[in-house]
Amino acid sequence: MDGVTLSMVEVRRAADKFLNQYNSNNQLPVAIEEIAELKLKIFLCVIPGIKNLIGIDGFITSDFSQITIDEHCYIKYPERTRFTIAHEIGHKILHQNWYQKNGPTDFNKYHDFFSKINDKDHRYMEIQAQTFAGLILVPTKSLNAELIKRLGKIPNNEDVELLQSTIFDLITLFKVSGDVLYRRMVKEGIIKKIL
Repeated sequence: MDGVTLSMVEVRRAADKFLNQYNSNNQLPVAIEEIAELKLKIFLCVIPGIKNLIGIDGFITSDFSQITIDEHCYIKYPERTRFTIAHEIGHKILHQNWYQKNGPTDFNKYHDFFSKINDKDHRYMEIQAQTFAGLILVPTKSLNAELIKRLGKIPNNEDVELLQSTIFDLITLFKVSGDVLYRRMVKEGIIKKIL
């Protein structure tokens, strides 16, 4: 996969392929740090102050050898860190050719790569990587199985308030933020979007 013209169906297929390859036993929570370091051979480098300096929680280098993560985020927000890792892996899987040519080679070159992409294409790539990360950390098959286990069914467009206790259980099980789980459940048609 190469760029910004990916459809969400293609993103979903890429996430399914990734899960089949790296989490075929359906382990929960998905061991994203171990997958990154042990299976993909991506070094996780934790550095203080990245969020303050460049305004992000982390980024992947253009050779896909390292994901740099803000130390404060890594220590204080483990769910956010898991999402950041999955998001950056999404860039590797979905945007590999573009990143190899244009992505940041290190911390000092991070801002340079913005001159190589327009805002619209950058936004698409970020949405695709976010969608990929959500699909990886909250796999559809596992989400549906857990809902059936707890509720005896997969809810259809329910009010979020009716599923509060189940949602709290699932946040703990998948080790994601409430926002990530909420977006996944809305995308799957399980709960209604809060306006």
